[in-house]
Amino acid sequence: MSAEQERLELLKATADEIAASLPVWDGEMPAVLVNIVDPVTRQLLGHRFVTAAVLPGRKHLRLVEEAS
Repeated sequence: MSAEQERLELLKATADEIAASLPVWDGEMPAVLVNIVDPVTRQLLGHRFVTAAVLPGRKHLRLVEEAS
């Protein structure tokens, strides 16, 4: 496995964890679409609709890289 493939697999696993930790959209209230993107390649790694009420006043969310 190449280093790039390994990096993408690790990012995808982290993206899945982040998406799973977000509150689920109830299907009725206004929602926002949260996209999780690889900062290097700009590839979409995951997404989830979240009820807008949990993110009042926020238009952009950014994941800050965790120190390893």
